[in-house]
Amino acid sequence: MTCSGRFRLLVGLVLVLVVAALATYRLNESRGVATSDSAQILGKTYDVGTPYAGLVVNQAVEVGDEVRAGQTLFVIDSARLHEPGAAKLTPETTHLDDEGRLVVTATGPGLVTAVTATQGTFVDPAADLATVQRQGTLYVQAEYTLSPKEYARVPDRAPVTVVLPNQTSVDGHVDRVQVETVDGKAQAVVTVVSDGLVQGDQAGLVSAGTPVVARLHLRNDGVVTTVSDAVKGYLDGVVG
Repeated sequence: MTCSGRFRLLVGLVLVLVVAALATYRLNESRGVATSDSAQILGKTYDVGTPYAGLVVNQAVEVGDEVRAGQTLFVIDSARLHEPGAAKLTPETTHLDDEGRLVVTATGPGLVTAVTATQGTFVDPAADLATVQRQGTLYVQAEYTLSPKEYARVPDRAPVTVVLPNQTSVDGHVDRVQVETVDGKAQAVVTVVSDGLVQGDQAGLVSAGTPVVARLHLRNDGVVTTVSDAVKGYLDGVVG
């Protein structure tokens, strides 16, 4: 065989090896990601309530309003509060104004997501008046159907790529996993947290209720991983 023939044979073998290695790498990458069956952004909330029945004489907030701790949300005129000693029974997040009416305040900063009591209506004791989403508490709840082998490959604080409806991605990690076995499959409900989930970002897409896709990155094991990591390292070195 001539030198040129040997050279062409060598080049051909190298190309075959590179293609096989790349195919192995892509196969391993695809097997190392689990895509959510369903997922959405949620936020931790607290309810705003009144311990006394009465008439709502002032509704100071609407849905979508941002509130701060201690801000007045509702004022309620209750006959119960006009009785002697009633002022001592008011909860920490309320106080009486100069007219002896109950002032209900926000327990912490956040966003008003629901208002169930409007000005001029009568409310019962222990009724909820509004719901406030706590500031900085957005997270993703994602559901997965995983095989036993896939579930075994979910590491602590596993990385998750959250894809918004506009295809923008946010990096996060697993904070908590609840799992139930159904027909030999792991039905997992995963809580994903991320510093990139900032209320109102991406033209308002980053908000509670937005559906997303959550791609869970599994731990890669076995011979395929060794080859894949070697190829990836080589490519990173070449590309820089």
